Amino acid sequence: MTDADLIAIARARAAELGRPSYPEAEVEVREPEAEVLLSDPRYARGGGLLVVIDTATGAVLRVTPQL
Repeated sequence: MTDADLIAIARARAAELGRPSYPEAEVEVREPEAEVLLSDPRYARGGGLLVVIDTATGAVLRVTPQL
C-alpha cells in the first residue's frame, strides 16, 4: 500500500466522522500498521487526527483526535 493510498483511507475516515478535510498528512509505516497524522497548518495546536491503518487489509484500526 502506498502513502497516497493510506492518506486516502485516513481522509475518508475523517470525512465519515464529519471532520473537516486536512491539507497536510504525514505517514509512518511500522509493519503491520501505518500511522497517518492528518493536520491543518492554520492551527498551531490541535484539530488533527491520528489514524492507524492495517497495511495488509486497509482497515482502520483506530482514530485518535490530536489536541
